Amino acid sequence: MTGAEGKSDSNASPVVKVEKKPKAPTKMEIASSIYLRMSKQKDVTRKQIVEQFVAEAKLSAAGASTYYQLIKAKLGQ
Repeated sequence: MTGAEGKSDSNASPVVKVEKKPKAPTKMEIASSIYLRMSKQKDVTRKQIVEQFVAEAKLSAAGASTYYQLIKAKLGQ
């Protein structure tokens, strides 16, 4: 290592921050909102929620089932 490595350069020009586009919601965020929305409905089944995950969040059937279990466990329901 040289003496300059790892030290900040006080003469460096300031970094210009570029505005970023808002990130698209993740599949987990989409699935979570679907779960919360549908779980408020009366007599909604696990199967119906998993089917919505497939339709709206573009998950596979197996992935949707896994997301269902993860979300349910996270929310403590």
